[in-house]
Amino acid sequence: MGSGKTSWSIQHINREKFDNFLYITPFLEEVERIIENTDREFKQPINKGNGKLGAINEMLACQDDIASTHELFKHLDEESRENIKNGHYTLILDEVLNVVEPYDNIRNDDMKLLKDSGCVTVDEDGFVVWNKDKLNYDTKYNDIKILADNRSLIYINQKLLLWRYPPEIFELFDKVYILTYLFEASILKNYFDLYKIDYEQKSISEKDGQYRLTNYYIPDTSVFLDKINIYNGKLNDNIYQKINGLSVTWFRAKINQDGIKQIKKNLYNYFSNIVNAKSNTIMWTTFKDYKPKLKGKGYSSQFVSYNCRSTNKYADTYNLAYCVNVYLHPGITQFFLQRGITMNEDLYGLSEMIQWIWRSRIRKGESINIYIPSMRMRNLLFDWMKMNLQYQHKKAS
Repeated sequence: MGSGKTSWSIQHINREKFDNFLYITPFLEEVERIIENTDREFKQPINKGNGKLGAINEMLACQDDIASTHELFKHLDEESRENIKNGHYTLILDEVLNVVEPYDNIRNDDMKLLKDSGCVTVDEDGFVVWNKDKLNYDTKYNDIKILADNRSLIYINQKLLLWRYPPEIFELFDKVYILTYLFEASILKNYFDLYKIDYEQKSISEKDGQYRLTNYYIPDTSVFLDKINIYNGKLNDNIYQKINGLSVTWFRAKINQDGIKQIKKNLYNYFSNIVNAKSNTIMWTTFKDYKPKLKGKGYSSQFVSYNCRSTNKYADTYNLAYCVNVYLHPGITQFFLQRGITMNEDLYGLSEMIQWIWRSRIRKGESINIYIPSMRMRNLLFDWMKMNLQYQHKKAS
């Protein structure tokens, strides 16, 4: 984080005069940054009557340089694919794409209805298949029909639908660059391994304002030992928890409602008394559904989503609270397990937390304070700063 990935990509775009670029980033503000800081005439898809997908397809057909968001990239269709292939595009993907995620736009009873009516079947690999004889049906399930026709919906354990990004799209590009940290922790890395998409890891170095790709190395995280002040006092002891404390499951359990109230008290105590923080120096998070239960006087407006990435909006904050315990969604874990791949939950949780912390001023090399009530997440951060987690992961591999 903060090594110059975006700066490298801007320099790379400016040097490669004859390549066509598709730059994909999570946030519109980063789209603007690319448009403003490159020498190329980047275009941004705007809905002018036929939707943003129609707009990006027109731009791809014209072989324009395009900057857009992850969300639009997820919805590329057959026309998009053909234009990307013909246009010999280079993809720069700022942060890993969520290539497998729960699909919540349908209830389990709806899925039963579709199966019983003969509209869909589930093949031996778990993919939802729309009956070709009923492709002309116009129903409220049209989105399901489109996703099923693209082999993008998977039925897990007869109860959960997952959306999967079509892996063949990555093969349409002449080159693909993915800008991220701890790639080995990501869902995308395991997805590439599953579908045998080859990749090579690189690092970035900077000299005299010039950024270049170098052989991959693990950075020395011990330099942050005196920059990240992890709270280690009584507020960690007044919340009863086991290793899964502050996970989504923990927050949902009625038995833990007193614990949630205690976290709210702890947040106020930490910000008001322990670090004496002014509002504009604060950044805090929890799971979105439980934000109303934890927000309080003096810090409510400084909420930042726990999986936030690729933004510099909060680069002046230095009093932090990370009130989550991050695990993979069990459906995603099952998806990979059923295909012979076991994901590293600790490395995944660590990666999500590190990316969030680096929205603060630590990205500028300045010190921060952080309260982490989950003992698992707290220990992961301690281990990361001492490099223990990486060594354990390498041995396990």
